[in-house]
Amino acid sequence: MRMHQALCLMVGLSLAGSLAAQNLTQQNVERAQAIINSAVEAFGGAERLNALNSLTIKNETVNYATGQSRNPGPPWDRNSNSGISAVDFENGIFVNRTQGAGGGFEFETGTIINGEQSYQLNFRAGTSAPIAEPDFDTTSGPFIRVTPALLIKQLQQHARTAHYLGEAEVDGNPHEVVAFSMQVGPAISMYFDKQTHMLNKSERIFPGFGLVEYRFYDYSSIGGIPFNQRFALFVNGETNLERNNTSTQVNADISSMTSVPDGLRQVAAINPNPLRLQELTDGVYLVGGNGTYVMFVEMEDYIIAVGGTAGIPDRIAELRQVVPDKPIRYGVLTHHHNDHVLGVPVYADEGATVIAATAHAGVVRNAAGDDAELKLETVEQRKILEDDSRRVEIIDIGPTAHTEHLLVTYLPEEGILFEGDHFAMPAAGPVPPAVSSTRTFAEAIAKHNLEVSTFVSAHSARPGTPEDLQTALTTPVASTGSNR
Repeated sequence: MRMHQALCLMVGLSLAGSLAAQNLTQQNVERAQAIINSAVEAFGGAERLNALNSLTIKNETVNYATGQSRNPGPPWDRNSNSGISAVDFENGIFVNRTQGAGGGFEFETGTIINGEQSYQLNFRAGTSAPIAEPDFDTTSGPFIRVTPALLIKQLQQHARTAHYLGEAEVDGNPHEVVAFSMQVGPAISMYFDKQTHMLNKSERIFPGFGLVEYRFYDYSSIGGIPFNQRFALFVNGETNLERNNTSTQVNADISSMTSVPDGLRQVAAINPNPLRLQELTDGVYLVGGNGTYVMFVEMEDYIIAVGGTAGIPDRIAELRQVVPDKPIRYGVLTHHHNDHVLGVPVYADEGATVIAATAHAGVVRNAAGDDAELKLETVEQRKILEDDSRRVEIIDIGPTAHTEHLLVTYLPEEGILFEGDHFAMPAAGPVPPAVSSTRTFAEAIAKHNLEVSTFVSAHSARPGTPEDLQTALTTPVASTGSNR
């Protein structure tokens, strides 16, 4: 009898716990939906948002190069640019153009996503490249995330996946927080003022980078829908970007923006570049895909990994298909920028010694996080690694227009040099005109008397030659006035 009573009690408690969990989930869903409904009304109502099919915004932007400046700490470099973005949801069209300078780069570029008529535009080079596999969601996502009305429109469509996270203060005022997942990237948390129901802040967490915070200011009603006139982006609490929207057009025809401007010549199509391994010469491998690459140098008893960009574990796994047994003894970083130190904890886990410029030691230690096993060697000017198989020279050739200190990895017998952010060959097509970082890179190579036959980049699958570099240096910049 007692056993029966105990069993009944356990079943009852289990059922009660289950019901409580169900009630909590239901309450969460209902609370999120109520907040979404209030936000939709605050942003003009469901009818207006549903009718918001196209949007065109011009902007002026100041970028604070957080973790991307010439020096590894603040004050961060400030760069300016201007641009225009436009979206047409009904036809799956997204267009943007931007021009500016910063970090040793001068740029004037554009993107057209329009089904089979999709192009990447480079106005400095005077070229248009067809996009073989255009992705509307991925390309338009950054524009949607910095435009509250479009975020609310998307939240409205994804209300069933939204979750209530609780309450928090923003600028001293209580806000209710709802999170949902967009089609691409990490989930986004949205902070709604409890009184006005306006979206004042949103957040996302990116592995390796940390907390990215979006802030929205100075709403103005256009066609009955509030649009922010100012926007700011913060990375781990530091100002990264400030933008003024200088013009906002609702439901304007954007078809004229989908044509490739006159004067641009068409070059080879841009195709997806999946992860792959290519052998540059015996025992020297370039491994990567979609914009991030690592060079692995096989020595007699170990491997030197060069480059610290995203996806290092996958690149190591690919290397293991051809070099299964030798340990990675060194992981060489080109410079301190936050997208070039992502590999630090991976190399530490491999038991490798991380090699970096002396001035970048603090950034590397921070990138390692709580990993007490980090082994770090710094380079003041030059470090040599050699055995009976080959010689590897790690040289600080800085300063350049991009960074005060830049480590290149040079194989003198093979004539191979690996660098980051200074001379990346395009995936296909002609070599574009050199930017400031390329020019100062070429000067540094000449100053150090490095005899290079093959340039390898952290951001390109396509090796370059001295002739390619000379072409970049001598090709004039095309002038089209695309954004003026």
